[in-house]
Amino acid sequence: MLCVSELRGLQEFQARHPEVIVVALSVTADRVAIEKILHSQKLETIRTATGENWQGKFGISEAIPATVLMEAGRVRVVHHSVLSDPVAQLEADLVAVHGK
Repeated sequence: MLCVSELRGLQEFQARHPEVIVVALSVTADRVAIEKILHSQKLETIRTATGENWQGKFGISEAIPATVLMEAGRVRVVHHSVLSDPVAQLEADLVAVHGK
C-alpha cells in the first residue's frame, strides 16, 4: 500500500515543483482501496500507480517504504524509510542533485 503519512507532503512537493513528476507507487494492485485512501485523506492531485516488484524494476532494495528521486531515467537519490518531512527532504535532494 501507499505510505499514507507521506502522501500529503508528496502532493505539496508536487505543487511547489510542477517541473517534477511525483508518483506514489503502491505495492498492491487494489485500485479501489487506494482510491478510498486518497479520497478520505483529501488528496486530490497526487499521481498514483499500482503494481508489483517496483524495487526490482528500479534496482533498489526490498525495503518499504522507499522514496526514489529519478532524473533522465536514472535513480539519483533513494530514501529507505518513511520521510518525516517529505517536502524539506526532497527540496534538499533537488539542491544536492542540481547543486543549486
